[in-house]
Amino acid sequence: MLEIKRNCERSLIRIDPAPSRLKYRLNRFWLRKSFRLSLILFIPMLVGLVSIVIVGTKYDLALLVRKNVQKFSELIAHSPAFKVIDLSIISDDPIIVEKIKTSLALKFPLSSLDIKVGTLKDQVEKLNFVRSATVRLTSNGFIEIEVAKREPVAIQRVNEEFLLLDDSGVEVDKVTSRSKRSELPLLVGVGADLRVREALSLLLEMRSLITRVRGLIFIGERRWDIILDRNQIIKLPEIEPIKALKKIISLQEGRQLLDRDVLYLDFRNMDRPVLGLTDETSKELRELRNLVRGENV
Repeated sequence: MLEIKRNCERSLIRIDPAPSRLKYRLNRFWLRKSFRLSLILFIPMLVGLVSIVIVGTKYDLALLVRKNVQKFSELIAHSPAFKVIDLSIISDDPIIVEKIKTSLALKFPLSSLDIKVGTLKDQVEKLNFVRSATVRLTSNGFIEIEVAKREPVAIQRVNEEFLLLDDSGVEVDKVTSRSKRSELPLLVGVGADLRVREALSLLLEMRSLITRVRGLIFIGERRWDIILDRNQIIKLPEIEPIKALKKIISLQEGRQLLDRDVLYLDFRNMDRPVLGLTDETSKELRELRNLVRGENV
């Protein structure tokens, strides 16, 4: 009877429907959107990190990735869309075309992904005979190079060498003898290559004497001597040489000084020009002076 009474008392005890404290807190956390998102992101990242660590301990992961990336890159690079088959050089000089091809030494086919247009441009413009170059990749698989070449305007003698210079004084090429480019003016002297434009300006002022010019000598890296046929010399000043040359040309056109037995015209000091005569002419002049003065009669 006592036992039946205890069982009845137990059945009368009410069960609390409220959740436990731990369950309640977990439920509240789950209701937070930030918690759900962080959990969704964290679990895949954790799984991926563990997978990488496991694979990395078993294989050389960095080497494996590099090999696969390299294979993929080669597959893309050698596809027809990126294939470069030849070099096209736009120039009217076949010698320049051949020199550029030899200098670049490209082996085709190539991939356009491996070609650096800026580097190719720099390589071409380093060649002495090239003033400027334009490089581009065409849609039909060619490297197109358009070249503006340097034109030689003078020839400089350095020891036994003959250098072709452009108007900036840059060496374009070499020749074995003066006769190879006899149409170009000859420059001699240290530093003459730095004053090519000045030398050309002097030649333009020579007018009728231009056909008699044999060359120009740069003296002391500061002034010019103009050498004419018959070994006549025009000595110009360091400052305003063109002004001095204009005076000389005026004298020549008016009195034909350089058609006479004159060794040189020295205009280094424009206020006191000097006329150099040959020995024979000097002797005749002295005799004439003696006769005029009444001496030795």
